[in-house]
Formats: sequence, structure tokens, C-alpha cells
Amino acid sequence: MWDKVRKALYNVCEWLEIVMAGAVLIGLVIAAAALWPELVYLWKHMMEPGVFLEYLDKVFGVVIGIEFMKMLCRPNSANIIEALIFLIARHMIVQATTPAEDLLAVISIGILFFFRRYMMATKPDKNNHVPPLLGAIRASRRQREEDADGYEDDMEDGGEYEDE
Repeated sequence: MWDKVRKALYNVCEWLEIVMAGAVLIGLVIAAAALWPELVYLWKHMMEPGVFLEYLDKVFGVVIGIEFMKMLCRPNSANIIEALIFLIARHMIVQATTPAEDLLAVISIGILFFFRRYMMATKPDKNNHVPPLLGAIRASRRQREEDADGYEDDMEDGGEYEDE
């Protein structure tokens, strides 16, 4: 009986997520439409200090809203990390920060990129076996070296390098 209740609550929560994603979408459309008058204001007052940062703040708000909507529609770790990267970048670019805060933001973004990169390399296989992180790092490094060698060989032959 409790399993049925849990499943029903889970389904309700999924529907609520979709409803909230729709509400976020409506807000994004309104916010994107509100950017046009801001763009005209930016054009007229482009020489005034701080006007561009205000416009950039509004643009970042829309971008972060898009990432949030993606996170609601497909909740996975990659979407969450992308949203966090945009949030940190927005704070670092738009806000007046100290050099120490900038350093922490850059380190944070680097850590998030590391997790994003190697999370994909350590995905579980069909039997739910997760490869070790160091093995995934070595495999990724080998693949990059092979790609670079193939690029150099193609350039020596006078051909063009094609990405697959």
C-alpha cells in the first residue's frame, strides 16, 4: 500500500515540476521580451558607466532561467552543474567582487568543469559498473593524445582535420 502512495506522490511531483517549468517558461518569455526596451536604453546611454553591467545582469537572469528550466525538465547532474557555472559566472562578472572572491569563483568553476568532464567519463555501464576515476582520466588523456596525433598527421599530409 505504501508503495502505491509513494508512486502516486512521485507522479504528482513530476507533474508539478512540469507545471513549474511552464511557469518558468512564461517568465522567461516575459523577461526576454523586456530585454528589447533595455537594449534600446543601452544604445542611447552606452557611454554611461554601469549601464552595460545592468543589461548584462538582466541577460544573465534570462540565461540562468533557461538553465533552471532545463534542470526542471531533465533533472540530471550535468544540467545542475551548468546552472551552477552560470550562477557563479554571473556573480563574478556583474557584481563588484574582491580579488579573493574572483579567485574563489574561478576555482569553483574549475572544480565544476572537472566534475562535469569526468562525471561523463565515469558513467556506469549497462551492468552498473562504474570505472575508476583514475582509469577514466587516463583513457581521456589517451584519447586526446590520439586526436592530437591524428590532427598533426593530417596537417603533415596537407589535408584538413575533420572532427567526427
